[in-house]
Amino acid sequence: MAIWQSFFNLCIGKRLLSVAALILVGPVAFSKTHEPYGSFLSENGEMRIVSGLIVREIPSSKIGEQPLIAVGSANGIHHLYDPNNFAIQAIWTGTFATVDSSDDVVFDESRFKRFMLRDRPWTFGEQPRRDLEHRWRGYEVRNNVIYYQYQLSDEASGMRWKIEEHLQSPSESQQKLLFDIQPSSETEEYLNYWVKQTHFRRLSTNGQQNQRNLLKNLLPNQEQFTIAFYRRKEGPILPHGYHVSEISIPTPEYPYRFEPTDIDFGPDGSVYTSHRTGSVWRLRDGEWSLFAEGLHEAIGVRVDPEGNGVYVMQRPELTLLTDTDGDGVADVYATVEDRFRYTGHYHEFAFGPRINSEGELYFSTGLSAGATHHVAAPDGYPSQMSSALGYRGWVMERSPDGTLTPFASGLRSPAGIGMNDHDELFVTDNQGDWVASSYLAHVEAGDFLGHPASYWDRSEFGTTPRVLDYRTVGLIPESVPPLNFDEIRRNRKPPAVWLAHGDLTNSPGHPSFAPSKGFGPFAGQAFIADISHRAVVRVALEKVRGTYQGAAFPFIRPLKSSSYSSAFDPEGNLWVGSVGRGWTPGEPAIEIISYDPSTTPFEMQRIELTRDGFDVHFTQPLENDSIEAAAISIQEFRYQYWDTYGSEPFDETSVPVRSASVSQGKTKLSITVPRQEGYVYYIELPELQSASGLSLDNNYGVYTLNQLLP
Repeated sequence: MAIWQSFFNLCIGKRLLSVAALILVGPVAFSKTHEPYGSFLSENGEMRIVSGLIVREIPSSKIGEQPLIAVGSANGIHHLYDPNNFAIQAIWTGTFATVDSSDDVVFDESRFKRFMLRDRPWTFGEQPRRDLEHRWRGYEVRNNVIYYQYQLSDEASGMRWKIEEHLQSPSESQQKLLFDIQPSSETEEYLNYWVKQTHFRRLSTNGQQNQRNLLKNLLPNQEQFTIAFYRRKEGPILPHGYHVSEISIPTPEYPYRFEPTDIDFGPDGSVYTSHRTGSVWRLRDGEWSLFAEGLHEAIGVRVDPEGNGVYVMQRPELTLLTDTDGDGVADVYATVEDRFRYTGHYHEFAFGPRINSEGELYFSTGLSAGATHHVAAPDGYPSQMSSALGYRGWVMERSPDGTLTPFASGLRSPAGIGMNDHDELFVTDNQGDWVASSYLAHVEAGDFLGHPASYWDRSEFGTTPRVLDYRTVGLIPESVPPLNFDEIRRNRKPPAVWLAHGDLTNSPGHPSFAPSKGFGPFAGQAFIADISHRAVVRVALEKVRGTYQGAAFPFIRPLKSSSYSSAFDPEGNLWVGSVGRGWTPGEPAIEIISYDPSTTPFEMQRIELTRDGFDVHFTQPLENDSIEAAAISIQEFRYQYWDTYGSEPFDETSVPVRSASVSQGKTKLSITVPRQEGYVYYIELPELQSASGLSLDNNYGVYTLNQLLP
C-alpha cells in the first residue's frame, strides 16, 4: 500500500497514525457499521449511496482517541468529521468510497475539499480569549441528518455549553455549519470560533462581524450559530500565454530583510525596490546593490521623472534620495514632505508616492490602531481605528512649487496607491471598521471615502491647520466635536469596485495598470496583488454616468509568497514583490509575470453594464453559439456601511437570468437580468470552451454597480 504523508493528502481507507496531521498508512477494517440509516449499492468496486446515510468509523492508532466519522449521503455530497478536534475536516462528491481487491474500503483523497478549521476551534471571552475544555458526547442520526454532540467548559467562569453541530451541503460550492448551543447560564462574554486562513472561499456568519476569515465571534448568549462557506475554484490558475518566473534576490543579514513593498524602474534600466526594514535596493545589469538604508519602514519608491533622484516614502516623511557622485549609493537624503502628523502608533503607515504628468506627487496615510480619537456610532463596535488628527487617513497632494494640499479623506489602511495613463489616481483600502470589504477607489479632489476618523481634519471643524509645521505638528487636540453621521453617509463616495473579501482578496496591495502593449488583451486594466491569497486579481473598469464601476476577476494564483507590490516594466512585464509576512507568511520573493504575444488567453475580458443586464466580453470566440440561461449563476448582495469590522453580504439572493444570447462573432454574451444600484453581482458562468479548445478556468467576475444606465 502507498504511504501518504501530506497534511492535505487524505487516504481515508488507511490506518490513522496521527489524527492531528491526518497521516494515514496501511489497510484496516472499520470498527462499526451503521446500516439502519441508509443503503448503498456496490458496483465494480464503487460504493454509491442510494438512500439515507451511511456512517463509517475509522479507528485511530492512538490509544484513547475517538475514531473519525465518514458520512455518505444519498445526495452525493459526503463528509468527514474528527471528534478529537471537534471539527468537520472535508467534503467530497460522487462515489462514497471504493472496495479494493483486498476488500478494504478506500476513499479517494484527490476529491476532498477541506474546511481548514482550527483544531478544537472554540475559545471564550475577549482579551484574553480562553481555551476551553472539550468533551465528546457522541452523535445521533435524525431524519437523515447526523448531529455531533459535545460539551465545552470554562474553568475560570464555571460556564458550560452543550453543543449539537450538523452540516448542510446543498452543493459542492456551498456548505453551512449549524450549531445549537445550550449555555449553563447567561453571561456578558461570548464564545469564539476559529478557522484557518485559506484561499478561494468566503465565510458568512450570524454572529458578530469578524476580520480576516480567522476568528468568528458569537453574540453573548447566542443559542443558534451558523457559518456559511462559499467556495470558488480551488487550485492553481495560470491563463494561457502567461508565464511566472522568479528572480534571485539579496539575503541581507537579520534583522534586515529583503521585503519589496514597492517597485519602480529607472531610465537606464535599473530597478528600485523599497523595503519594510528600512532600505532601498537597486538591480542593475543583473546585480543587486544597497542604494539606501537607515530608513523608517519604507513602503513606497518612485524614480523622479526629471532625473533628480529617487523618492522613498517613509512612515514619517517623503524623502528624495540622490546619488551625487555616481557610485550607485545614495549620499543625500533630503526631506521633501513631512507636514502630516506621525505619532509612532501601529498602523500609521504611509504609501506612495505616485507622480502625474504635471509633476504633482500623491501619497496616502493610514489611521492608527491606538491614537487619541476614534469614531464609534452609538452602541458601536469598540475596536476602532483612530486618529491623532493631522491628516491621517488622507491622500495628500504636493505640487511642484512645494504646496501641500489635503486632497481626499476617509481612508482606513490604504495599502495600495496607483495611477493610470490618464493621470487618474486610485487607492486600495483594507477591510475593517467602516470598510465592509477591501476595495479599489477612484480618488478625486475633495472625496470622502468612508472612514470618519479623518473627518475631523476637514477645514469646517477648525481642529487641524491646513498645513502643519514644526510648531503645530505636535499639538494634538484634546477633544473633538461630535460628528453628524447622516452627513457622513451623504458625503461618502462608494468604491469603484469591491474586491470581494474572501473570494478575491483579503489584503490587497498597489493597483498597477496594464500598458497598451506587452501584457495581452487587458490594456488599461488594473492588476492587484494580494498578501493573503498569494494571488493577482484583475479589475476592468467602466464609467457610467461619470462614475467608475466595473468587475474584478481572478487572474493568477498562487504565487510563491505573500504578494503585495506590483509594477509594469517598460517591456510590459508585471513584477510582483512578496514581503514574506502577513496572514499567509512565506519567504520574500520577486516574480515576473510575462506574456507570449503569439498566444491569446481565454478569459472574461470585461463585463459591461447594459440597460437590461450585462454583456460579458471574451478574449477569444466561444466554441458554441449559445449558452443556456439556466446555466448562468448570478448572485446579488450589498455591503453594510457601519462601524463594525467588515460586513458580511446582506440581502444576498439569486437573481433570475431571463435570457442569454451569444453574439454573431461569439465573443460577447448578453445577459438579461434585473439589477439595482448599490449592489454587487457575482456572475458565474458554466464550464465553457473557446473555439480554439481552451477552457474558461477563471469563470466568474464580481461587478460593483454604483449607477444604472439612464
